[in-house]
Amino acid sequence: MNTQKPQDRAWSAPSEVTPGTGVAWQLRFMNDLTNGQMSGPEFARAWLSARRRVLDGNERVRENFERILYDVFYLLDDYVIDPALRGPDDITDEQLVDRVRDCLERLRGLERK
Repeated sequence: MNTQKPQDRAWSAPSEVTPGTGVAWQLRFMNDLTNGQMSGPEFARAWLSARRRVLDGNERVRENFERILYDVFYLLDDYVIDPALRGPDDITDEQLVDRVRDCLERLRGLERK
């Protein structure tokens, strides 16, 4: 039985993440977005809320994993949640889905290392 708390170690790949943690929720929301179960605005709010949980819980991931999650964070930093406020140069919902899908593929690559 694994008695380690999430902050006791740094996860290297999604398969290592403890269920119910902020990182686990981030991964779930990424999958939900790319599977069409969540809209872009719903994803942005939920993923950023899970990020707050990660920070508050001192959850840690290894460098390559962290880099991919930061890519999602920076993507959301450039994403305007309210479609009525988006400009022509802002990221669309479709671009958000495509880029998050790319991040998920990169995360899957961590499993093979």
